[in-house]
Amino acid sequence: MKIRTVILASVIFLISACSNSKITSSWKGSNATTLAPGNKILVLGIIREKDIRLRMQMEGFMVDALKAKGYNAVSAYTLYGPKMFGNKDEDAVLSQLRNSGIDEVFTITLLDKARERNFQPGTMYPYSPFWGYYNYWYGRMYSPGYISVDTHFFWESNLYDVSSKKLLYSVQSQSTNPSSAGSMGKDYSTAVVKNMTKEGILAKK
Repeated sequence: MKIRTVILASVIFLISACSNSKITSSWKGSNATTLAPGNKILVLGIIREKDIRLRMQMEGFMVDALKAKGYNAVSAYTLYGPKMFGNKDEDAVLSQLRNSGIDEVFTITLLDKARERNFQPGTMYPYSPFWGYYNYWYGRMYSPGYISVDTHFFWESNLYDVSSKKLLYSVQSQSTNPSSAGSMGKDYSTAVVKNMTKEGILAKK
């Protein structure tokens, strides 16, 4: 019984430690239509300068995912460098985008990062007759549990049309326990591109 309990607890721990990203909500503008394959999309990470590696990973994997769908995606960091637009005003930035042949801008914003502590009991024996109930609680008193810490990243991404300056699409997502910036970028881009395709923003291949 104790061996089974330890194995089960270990499995739960491994599952909780796996990286995953899920869509929490999305919105599509009434003016939004399916983007034409070949459109040049600038992927722009709005992330603190000290987290530049995270920004590069998030932009890079999103660019790869969009290219796999047939779009001419490009990373803002690669195209413009870490400072991007500097102190330019809106007109100057829009002119820069148009000169670069950008049709749409896809932003990736890290809204928040939170850590959550959870206690996992050492034994699991829920509903049972009296003796099983007694053994469950009595055993639990002497069975050590463990504290797991979950790390959550909350993301928001928006798709803007450069010509009209209108918002075409917005999506909110959550990434939990990423093993690395790279794994989070890959999971995030996969989930978001799937949702964009479902919503008719991206063309189906």
